[in-house]
Amino acid sequence: MSTDVSGTFSIRYCHGGDAEMLAGLASRLFVESYGPTHPEPELSRYLARSFPPSGIRAALESGGDVFLVAEDAGGKPIGYASMRVSPEPPAGVQGERAVEIMRFYVDTVSQGRGVGAAVMEECFEDAAVRGADVIWLQVWKEAPWAIGFYARMGFTVVGSALFYFGEQIGNDHIMARPILQR
Repeated sequence: MSTDVSGTFSIRYCHGGDAEMLAGLASRLFVESYGPTHPEPELSRYLARSFPPSGIRAALESGGDVFLVAEDAGGKPIGYASMRVSPEPPAGVQGERAVEIMRFYVDTVSQGRGVGAAVMEECFEDAAVRGADVIWLQVWKEAPWAIGFYARMGFTVVGSALFYFGEQIGNDHIMARPILQR
């Protein structure tokens, strides 16, 4: 799948050869989003643990995780999402077959151009193809811009969970929305 969105950006599925690119993109976008509130030295440790190219490659090649990347007209990556079937979703997520969005980021300079909405629609489509009836994610309660975006995309808060970042413990929302079968 490769979706061209009005010639300004496209969205495609990733493969094992994209691991280095995804590791760099994921690290850059996490720092862009949370660097000011998630200080060093734990930031570097978190990035190394969370986004090693070898781990991303293994996830891509396992067939269980799906990564989508948005690229501008010049082929530069500007956002991504990663998803997986969630055999045991957290309390509050109602459904028989759940898909979790594990990561969802769009470059700050690309926000407000429909990139996030287009990537999210591709997530919904992928979840529907997998037979999911619900899709869920975890989002930091102190990220109102992200919460607002997810709410606009039809997600509602259904619970909460903790997010551990070194000694810093964040309180996150669990947000979910049904997937309509096509």
